[in-house]
Amino acid sequence: MREMKLEGKVAVVVGGGSGIGRATSKLLAQEGAQVIVADLDLEKAERVCGEIEANGGRSLPVRMDMTKETEAFEMVRLALEKYGQIDILVNVAGGSMGPHIREKFSPFVESTKAEWDHIIDVNLNGARNCSRAVIGHMMERGKGKIVSFSSVAGVTGAKNTVDYSAAKAAVIGFTKALALEAGPCGIQVNCIAPSGVATERMQAFADQAARENRPGLDLSKLAKPEELAQTVLFLVSDEVTRINGECIVVAGTTGR
Repeated sequence: MREMKLEGKVAVVVGGGSGIGRATSKLLAQEGAQVIVADLDLEKAERVCGEIEANGGRSLPVRMDMTKETEAFEMVRLALEKYGQIDILVNVAGGSMGPHIREKFSPFVESTKAEWDHIIDVNLNGARNCSRAVIGHMMERGKGKIVSFSSVAGVTGAKNTVDYSAAKAAVIGFTKALALEAGPCGIQVNCIAPSGVATERMQAFADQAARENRPGLDLSKLAKPEELAQTVLFLVSDEVTRINGECIVVAGTTGR
């Protein structure tokens, strides 16, 4: 029988109902982890849990709005009630455009404070809330792994997404600072900065562009969600003990 890298571990994947989160939830479960699939869309979370359990894995779907700290703490409470421990937190949820985020990009000169606050909430405060909810438990146990998602936009900046670029740059700073505090307690905190990823959301953009007879995305040139999931697995496995406070850029040849 193949040795599983995460046997006996409990992982929380925030935004686990689709895209990178779905791929990550399934891979961590495949490697033996019991996975809490947390998502704003409970139906999607349940669907992923069904896929996990159909393959012999163990999972728990939780509906959660990560921009609300109280809901992050409740999610952690449910996870501890169910499994008794949390070893891994993966903050995937976020984005620059799409359902529950916004419908179009715009230059900074046309931006509003309300839109700015929402993008910061979704892409920075969500990671903050979930990390805050789990960090005390991890410190008490003296171990844990936290992986958050930044973006290449947070490293280089991106036109017409000043708010998103700022939020994702802040995720990198948040990661590095939290690693300094949590590292002495045996906790590793890292982040991943991908460029374009061929998620369901990107597919929807490509389909819409095709319907409108305008240039669209070539999804074949984008990273697959499974590639990002493999990067998460690398960072949360027991074999990795000396990587802390780092931002891993996964951009291929197109992201910089």
